Amino acid sequence: MIPRFESSGAEIPPQAEFWTPSEEDIPADEGIGFFRNVWMILGVSKVEADVMVSEEFKYIAKIDEMASSLEEFERVAACLDSGYVDSSRDRDTAEQLLEVCPGLLDESHHSEPFMDLGFLEVGVAGLSYALAYIGGVPVASCRAHISSRSWADRPVVFAALDRQRTEWLQPLVGDSGCGFDVDPDRGEFLVIDAPSILESNALAQRIVRDFSRDRCGFERWLDLKSLDWF
Repeated sequence: MIPRFESSGAEIPPQAEFWTPSEEDIPADEGIGFFRNVWMILGVSKVEADVMVSEEFKYIAKIDEMASSLEEFERVAACLDSGYVDSSRDRDTAEQLLEVCPGLLDESHHSEPFMDLGFLEVGVAGLSYALAYIGGVPVASCRAHISSRSWADRPVVFAALDRQRTEWLQPLVGDSGCGFDVDPDRGEFLVIDAPSILESNALAQRIVRDFSRDRCGFERWLDLKSLDWF
């Protein structure tokens, strides 16, 4: 069972600021935008984006297979988020998760967890890497937790994006069932949201596939579009 939420429409918000940070704006050891426990994801290669998006797709399918309730979804997804599974409490869950992610550790183990998703949450990790792959700057993400601790009410990725990339993304966002929004408290970032982590991953797949298919054409398109504003 994959939880579903209300998502925004695919129209680009008129108040979008289309801002991207310079090197001076990016701290050496943390993120931007006054989010807590975040870091920068920059210079993502095609291989890195492909691996992240495909691994995430595999995990989402396993979660959907295993979870028969929203509570079970949260419990299973949290194991993949953290890199740990407590096999002493639920051997069947542990064995099923280890089939898809052999690097998961028991919580009693003192080694560092194997983080296939790079310490990001399943359902927004792929989109974060896809946006970084095309030259955007993801700054925070949340898959929306079935608990009171969730700071987002739907799967979201906050990103710094210029106008050209935003316009290139717009049809992909719409076709994937996702949307754009702007947080009034952080208006310099675009929010890309999704009705579920299925659509979020689907959008990530489209971004990586379309960008990889015609990267030179994409960059020529960016050059031509930039003439419209400068």
